[in-house]
Amino acid sequence: MSVILLYLLGLITALIVLKQGLSRKVEFFSIRNLYLAGFVVYHVIGPAKAISTGDFSGFRINDPKNTALWLTIYVYVFFFVYLFAYHKINIARWFASKASGMPSEASDSMLMALSVGLIAVGLPLRFFGHYLPVVGPAMTNVSFALAGLACASAGWVWSQRKFNPAVISVAGAVLVGSLVICLYSIFGRRPLIGVLFGFAWGAYYRWARYVVPSRLILYMIPLLAGATIIIGAYTAIRRESSSTADVQALFRAMMQADVKEGSAAAASGQGCAGAMMWALEQYPVFLKPKPLFSLQYMALYFVPRQIWPNKPEPLSQDVATLAKLKGVNRAKITIPPGVIGYAAAEGGMYALIIYALFFGQFTRFFDELVRQNPFNPFIILPAGCVTGQFLGLARGDIGSFTAIIIVAFVSTMALMFIVKLFFGKQSMPQYQYAQWPQTRDGY
Repeated sequence: MSVILLYLLGLITALIVLKQGLSRKVEFFSIRNLYLAGFVVYHVIGPAKAISTGDFSGFRINDPKNTALWLTIYVYVFFFVYLFAYHKINIARWFASKASGMPSEASDSMLMALSVGLIAVGLPLRFFGHYLPVVGPAMTNVSFALAGLACASAGWVWSQRKFNPAVISVAGAVLVGSLVICLYSIFGRRPLIGVLFGFAWGAYYRWARYVVPSRLILYMIPLLAGATIIIGAYTAIRRESSSTADVQALFRAMMQADVKEGSAAAASGQGCAGAMMWALEQYPVFLKPKPLFSLQYMALYFVPRQIWPNKPEPLSQDVATLAKLKGVNRAKITIPPGVIGYAAAEGGMYALIIYALFFGQFTRFFDELVRQNPFNPFIILPAGCVTGQFLGLARGDIGSFTAIIIVAFVSTMALMFIVKLFFGKQSMPQYQYAQWPQTRDGY
C-alpha cells in the first residue's frame, strides 16, 4: 500500500506541475518545481523502490512495513504543508518586493562580456580560492555561483541570437569554462547541474516562457534528455572525479560511462531512502533528537572551523557510524537522510511541519523575485545560479544547502547590483508595467 501511495503522490505532483505550468500560475522552470523534482526523486521514487525490493542500501530496518507507513505519512504531510506555505503565505512575497528595486534592463553585449569576465574570475577562484584564510572554504561555492551566473547570462543572450556565430562561440567557451570549474576535483553533481540548468534558466526567462506551452514542452524534451545523459554519465564515474584534478580525463571517462546505470542510480535516490527509514525507526526511541538542529546549522554554517574547531556536525556526517554500516569508510562518507529523515531526528512531526513551512516560503521568495521582475536580468539571472542546489535540497544537508544557496545568491546579487550601477538601464514605463500571466496574483 505504501508503494502505491508514494507513486500516487508522484503522479499528483506531475499533474500539479503540468496544470499550473499550462495556466502560468507557476512557471514550468521555477525554483518550486526544481525543489519538487528533487523531492519526488528522493522521497517518492527512491523509497518506493527500496520498499518494493527490500534494498535499503545497507541500513538495517527492523520493521519495514510499519516504517514504510510512517514514511508515507511524513511524505504526504510535508508535501501538502509545503504547497500550502508556498501558495497561501505571503511573507516571502513581501521580502521579494523589498529586494526588487527599480526595473532595469541590460544590453546583450554587456551581458556576454560579463559572462566571460565571470569565468575569468571563477577559474582562479576555484583553483586557488580555498587557500585563502578563514573564507577559503566559501570560495569554492562562490566560484560555482559565478559559473552558474555566467551560464545564465550566456543563455539569456543566446536565446535571442541562436544562429549568431559569435554568440554561439562565446557561449560555448563560457560553458566549457564553467564545466572546468564545476568538475575540478568535485564529487557532487550539484555544480554540474547548476551550470547546465543555469544556461537553460537564462534562455527560458528571456525567450522560452513566452512560447506556446505545447511547443515549449517539445523544446524541453530534447534538452532534458541531453541534461539527463550528461548527469547520468557523471554519476556513473563521479567516484573518481573527487580523486583527480584532470578535467580532460573526466571528460574522456564520461564519454565512455554507462549512462543507463548512472541515470538509474541518480533516479534511485542513492541511499537516501534507507537513511530516511533508519532515522524514522531510531528517533526518538533509540537515539536522542536534536530539536530543529538544521535550522540552527543554517546560522552555524557561517562560523569558520578555524574559529570554532568543535563546531557541531550535521546528522549526515554521523549516519554511517550510528547505523553501523558495513563496507564503507564511516569516517569519511556522508549520507543525508533527506528532509524527512532530518525532521524525524530533530523533533518528529512538529519539525516536519516547520521545515515544510520554511522551505515553502524559501522557494516562494526566489520565484516571487522573478514574478515581480519579469524582464530584469539583474534579478532573474542570480536566481538561476542556485538551480543545482535547489534540485538537491530535499535530499542533502538541509542546513548546509540552505546556507550555500544564500551565499551563492547574495554574492551574485551583490555583483549584479554593482554591474547595474555602471551598465544598467532603467526600463521604459510601458515596458515596466506590461502585464503577463506569470506576474498576476493567483495564489
